[in-house]
Amino acid sequence: MFKPLRLCALLTALALLLYGCIPQQRSGDASGDIAMPEPSPEPENMILGEKLPSRLSNVSLYYPMSDGATFSQVSMGIRADAGQSLPEAAVNALLGPVDGQGRSPFSGETRLLSCEYACGIATVDLSIDARNAQSEQEELAMLTAIGNTLLGIDGVTGVNVLVGGQSESFAQLPMGVQTEVIPSVTAAYAQLSAERDHLLTDDPMPVTRSATLYFPTADGNWLVPELREVVFHSDDFATTLIEALKAGPQAEECAVASIPAGAELLDPNPRVQTLPTGEHALSLNFSSTLANYLVFSGLDVWELAGSLALTVCSFLPEIDAVRVLVDGDPITACQIGDTILRFEDGLIRRGDFAGRVGSVATLVLAAQDGTLQAVRRAVSTRSAQSPRNLLNELFFYTGRAGGLSFPVPENVFADDILGIQLSGQVASVNLSANFYRCCQPLDAVNERNLVYCMVNTLCALDSIRAVRFYVEGLTAETLAGSVYLRSSLMPNPGIVVTPEETGEP
Repeated sequence: MFKPLRLCALLTALALLLYGCIPQQRSGDASGDIAMPEPSPEPENMILGEKLPSRLSNVSLYYPMSDGATFSQVSMGIRADAGQSLPEAAVNALLGPVDGQGRSPFSGETRLLSCEYACGIATVDLSIDARNAQSEQEELAMLTAIGNTLLGIDGVTGVNVLVGGQSESFAQLPMGVQTEVIPSVTAAYAQLSAERDHLLTDDPMPVTRSATLYFPTADGNWLVPELREVVFHSDDFATTLIEALKAGPQAEECAVASIPAGAELLDPNPRVQTLPTGEHALSLNFSSTLANYLVFSGLDVWELAGSLALTVCSFLPEIDAVRVLVDGDPITACQIGDTILRFEDGLIRRGDFAGRVGSVATLVLAAQDGTLQAVRRAVSTRSAQSPRNLLNELFFYTGRAGGLSFPVPENVFADDILGIQLSGQVASVNLSANFYRCCQPLDAVNERNLVYCMVNTLCALDSIRAVRFYVEGLTAETLAGSVYLRSSLMPNPGIVVTPEETGEP
């Protein structure tokens, strides 16, 4: 009589023997016997999932000097943990202690509440302790130090600093988004004072500010920020912002206007209400035709509400919420998919839509004429910084007819990208055996397009400069005989055409 252990071993061996007699070919594999790549001379670990080790980045931190007018700079290596952007890590380092006694150069117990980083714009929200500065100019120095620091990070084009979820005013004017390094707080404050004197007169002179406008995306999933230079001819900042939103996005092709052109405000000068709680809300009263215009434009109520709340509360000082009314009746709820958002007393706050803020990524796709084109597509803020998620986004366009597509063969799917690992500025992409086999019949053009759709898409990230491909952890010579894969591939912008070059809108 066999012992149980020996019986188990015998059954296992029999199963393996029978398994070897059955042809094993995944559906969609290229016909014929295709050899796997030869083992690479260097040992390679199997790359699975997404491995993005924290990378040490040198960031120049700006600290206000004791004179309150200038800054000192300290270069520091900053590591961003998983799920954290480099701007967020830099602000935390800036607010932390810098001397042996554990003191911070910033006022009180100021801490970072959140850091939204999308489309190159870093929106920093500080605790209300930031308002404990001894003077308005000292608070300006603190906010400017954060802006100067973040503008030195690759990819950051604008910095908007909020305090307690509100925009701050200096010299009675909104500061707006900082887009360049400010070397002198004294000079900046003097400029703000001069602009106030020009604007708040009987014969005002226009003032220009950089503002973050939030627009819904055409797919109805996200609200994406766009940096815009806005000219104000009076202190009615709200009306000017509304008009800018109605004009629609200028830079992002994947976004649309949030306020239909025909929708009009009944009150030409929106008013700010002081609530019993001491908060301030901006009331925007639209005509009763708003609902019809929304339906005609293909917009949902949440897209209008979110665009207004995010834009207004990110720019107008001391505004806690927006109240959107239709012929005097406030909007008290809206639906996003299966979720219903309810607004107590009709107060729509910036935080209600913080989770709907998306970003925009550059994807490189193939056209039917064999050319490659770079397109901007709305994605989550995480996907915009995740190499694995960006490649998954490419698969959304697989086999699409009549437009741009990701030219992978049939029966190759997103899970055939086994993993991505980032080392330095080189992304190692591990492909499955199925991916390799199905690519064997590709001609030279399709192989080149497939490879460089991935390479150029990944290298659009600030953290990636080159891509290396592996198959099941092994180095492959090529996928189909044309593109050499035994070295890291740099992006090839010369083979990517713009819509203007193709004559497409």
